[in-house]
Amino acid sequence: MKKRIVILLIAASICLTGCVEKKIVDEINIAIAAGFDSGDEKDKFKTTFLMQDFMKDMSVQNRTITTEGNLRREVLSDAHKQSPAPVVVGGMRLTLYEKSLAETGLGEYVDTYQRDASIGTRIYFATTEGKTEDALKADYGLQGNGSFISDMIEHNIRQGDVPKTNLAVFLHDYYQQGKDVYLPHLKKIDDQNIDIAGLMLFKDAKALFVLPSEKLFYFKLLVDQYSKGDFTVTLDNSEKASIHSIISKHKFKIEKKDPTHLTINIKVKGNIKEYTGHSLSPSRIKEISKELENKVEKECYELVEKFKEENIDPVGFGAFYKTKIRHFDFEKWKESYGDLTVDVNCDAAILETGAIY
Repeated sequence: MKKRIVILLIAASICLTGCVEKKIVDEINIAIAAGFDSGDEKDKFKTTFLMQDFMKDMSVQNRTITTEGNLRREVLSDAHKQSPAPVVVGGMRLTLYEKSLAETGLGEYVDTYQRDASIGTRIYFATTEGKTEDALKADYGLQGNGSFISDMIEHNIRQGDVPKTNLAVFLHDYYQQGKDVYLPHLKKIDDQNIDIAGLMLFKDAKALFVLPSEKLFYFKLLVDQYSKGDFTVTLDNSEKASIHSIISKHKFKIEKKDPTHLTINIKVKGNIKEYTGHSLSPSRIKEISKELENKVEKECYELVEKFKEENIDPVGFGAFYKTKIRHFDFEKWKESYGDLTVDVNCDAAILETGAIY
């Protein structure tokens, strides 16, 4: 009896295996990145698919296919016509959106991604200052353009000033009431260089303005946590201290007697690795900590005021209030958001000074 069951199971597995569509790597074109630009005709967009061919000398050759249409499946079908093998999007790591296209709204473009089960939720999204086609056709590194840009974003999330973002995070914020989305904003410098020029802030999935790169440190303190980071403090006498290995966390607190008053408490810890002065005394360390606190409080407060002025909420104050206030009314929140008063308190601690002391 047991032998018969085993034979039936083996036979069933063989049948099921025959039902699965086989895709041999050497017989398909795996798109590692895609870019969306405004089309030449109204209501159409251009899509550039980036493939990476691995050569015998271990180098990577970038290859692109650009099509135009008004449906994602339509442009993918046109891409097949320009390719000697099927174009597969399941291995994508990156999708770029031209700034002017993002200003019209990304809702319909992102919706196609969540409907495609072959695409992973860890894919990175970003906006570009110029055409995404130009950004993808450059030559940034030996690992290929798609891997280079996605690795650059990942590195700046883990050890830089870019807050955590990917498809899963974007969709969570997009469908959550009380929080607006944001994406890294890229700018091509030349055919060998591209950098993160800032963070594109959205309102209702429409790109609004770019938060410049020099403000990203403070924005990340408000929306994310640092596990590794760097910051330079300039003292009154023009001496500078470089603080490395920054660890941070933040906490929101609503005033019980006045719910329109919110306090943001930020804790920052770090080590001084460089100092331009002659002696790093305890009083000097205290001065550096105080300067860091003042700078964080001032810059974060100004960011919040800017968001209120633009009527956007990338920090997610509305989502936070919803978790704290019973029967929270988002319609009333939208009307009163501009009246929200926010205090920012920063507590900075220097843990080590190394051999500088």
